Amino acid sequence: MSKKINLILAIHNHQPIGNFDNVISEAYDKAYKPFLDILSKYPSLKVSIHFSGCLLEWIVINKPDMIAQIRHLVNRNQIELMGGGFYEPIMVMLPERDRIGQIKRYTEYLQKYFVRKIRGMWVPERVWEQNLTKTFADANMEYTVLDDSHFKYAGLEDHQLLGYYVTEEQGRTLKIFPASELLRYYIPFEEPTKCIEYFKSCATEGGDVTIVYADDGEKFGVWPKTYDHVYKNGWLERFINVLLDNRDWINLVTFSEVIDNFSSKGKVYLPDASYREMLGWALPVEAYFRYEDVYNKLNNIPWGINVKRFMKGGFWRNFKIKYPESNLLYAKMMHVSNMVDLMDKKKDDYMAAQKELFMGQCNCPYWHGVFGGIYLPHLRFAVASHLIAAEVLAEKGKAKGAHYCISDYDCDTKDEICVSNSQMTVYFKPDRGGHIYELDYKPKRINLLNTLMRRREVYHNKITDTLYKDDLEQAKSIHDLMPSKQTGLEKMLYYDTYLKEGLIDHFFESGTTVKDVFKNEYREAGSFVTSSYNYKIDQGKDNVLIKLYREGEVESGGHRCTVRIIKEITIMDNAPLINIVYTIENHSKHICDAQFGVEFNISMTAGDAFGRYYYIKDRETIGNLAIEQELNSQNKLGLVDEWLGVEVLLDWNISGDVFVFPIYTVSQSESGYELVYQNSSIIPRWSLNIKPEDTWSVVINKSIKSL
Repeated sequence: MSKKINLILAIHNHQPIGNFDNVISEAYDKAYKPFLDILSKYPSLKVSIHFSGCLLEWIVINKPDMIAQIRHLVNRNQIELMGGGFYEPIMVMLPERDRIGQIKRYTEYLQKYFVRKIRGMWVPERVWEQNLTKTFADANMEYTVLDDSHFKYAGLEDHQLLGYYVTEEQGRTLKIFPASELLRYYIPFEEPTKCIEYFKSCATEGGDVTIVYADDGEKFGVWPKTYDHVYKNGWLERFINVLLDNRDWINLVTFSEVIDNFSSKGKVYLPDASYREMLGWALPVEAYFRYEDVYNKLNNIPWGINVKRFMKGGFWRNFKIKYPESNLLYAKMMHVSNMVDLMDKKKDDYMAAQKELFMGQCNCPYWHGVFGGIYLPHLRFAVASHLIAAEVLAEKGKAKGAHYCISDYDCDTKDEICVSNSQMTVYFKPDRGGHIYELDYKPKRINLLNTLMRRREVYHNKITDTLYKDDLEQAKSIHDLMPSKQTGLEKMLYYDTYLKEGLIDHFFESGTTVKDVFKNEYREAGSFVTSSYNYKIDQGKDNVLIKLYREGEVESGGHRCTVRIIKEITIMDNAPLINIVYTIENHSKHICDAQFGVEFNISMTAGDAFGRYYYIKDRETIGNLAIEQELNSQNKLGLVDEWLGVEVLLDWNISGDVFVFPIYTVSQSESGYELVYQNSSIIPRWSLNIKPEDTWSVVINKSIKSL
């Protein structure tokens, strides 16, 4: 009897909610379509494929011929379709009701178009926690696939990873296949013969072993240099032909066929994990450097491989700590999920709200690794927009006037304040500078504080490394290749020390310039930026009044002056207007001579694109939203985004100088390092000269309107 193996080829195709149409079209032309076209030429080749619901909906609308092509391949048993969460959520992030809802909704969608039983599912980013076993089983899923690293963390050896296992949670069972990390790096980057050598090393006389390759379909044409490599240079067809030439001992199968014809390898319980690279990205920057240093040094130690298999790195949920903006988005999602769950489930509005909620759970802007993720504003915009849309539907028929709620939305044991009317919802963070951290403009379904602070990333050290310049001809794994999309990025590596929110109270030293603040290379003369504020709230007949106040110190003329800031914010019924009255009381024995500024951050879709600009009095345009400038003696500043169809106007009753500058981040995506516009910062400033026991006051209005 000759030695044989079973081989499962599993492909995962995904495009996130909010991705640009031209980007998805390019992925279709370079990866999804040519892959299926080649698959159609080889009827004996079997593949398990997962399309995320986001992508499949796009295909249904824009490329319906591909649906017919997929259906044809499914009907001739060449493709096994895998299910999953409809809009590719990280499952552990969701309430149980939404986990099951996403899976069942997508199963119904697949069955509508392809009339096949969906037995298994893809786990987004392979983020696994044991409680998902019951979730998946309750959603009628029979199997899933994870990386082999999950199994190695549980103590299994390589020779034990050649088949599927059964796991259990509260009496509910699930079959789990380990996918080879080695093959993730071989396919499609190494020559096919190297894969064959690996397959031969695993083959057995009984032929009861199963090897699984499971990874992104974008590797076959979208990743840098892969289109030429995979299609023009023929890698994919060479690989297929090699497999078919050896089909006397390589049995090409699907997950379901293995389950139906072979027993499990036993029972297993897997630790919380994801694929190895993800767990490194989840670590804080300094911890990652230490992790990477130790991991690489183990390559030079004979017993190092036995240690590396247990080096798990971080924990996916800690992306919410690494990126507080992700936690705020998560908190919003959970809040909206609870609102939707309280709706009358028999009404059409409930199904519409649930869909909007599910779209707002798409995982991509909640984390960051080798892909742009949270650094891509259009992805954050899209997810936030769907959450706002779900919230608006859930509010339908309820109180219309201005009203408030106090709750610990972000689960940090500190209260946040939410004020809402028919036009907007405003979230305040008293314990963090009394900031506004979210401003939802309901008519356009946008969060105008969809911002991101500049922070150090592990790859910033590599930006000037010539190894990562775009001068490599050979296609490589995206984990090994990171070309730079533009020059001069090393000159834009500035880091913020606070989240880019609204109502941030600054005291600047004399001589501070807009360049100093833009670079975050100035010294704060006060103690208010992120300090905790007390609050009082008054629900009026037609408004909500929030009073935020605290005492702190301001350095002035060699003295430390005790001052009290009071900011009173009024939100009226049915008006997209925030009225802010600042009062500063000098409680010291010295004159408070200082520069006081209030920072507003406003996120638009682009900084220097057409139709995005600032204006001052008489609607005089002064430049695009990416300008860095100091304006003298102003009492108003407007921002316009014609693409969004939104205008924001700030005005104040005492003329002051204004700093305006953009926030650009330097981040990595699959196409390289890039400079990304996140938001525009506006800081009106006033020169104070407050005598002891005297006060100073200014009134600021922030209004929003649709164009």
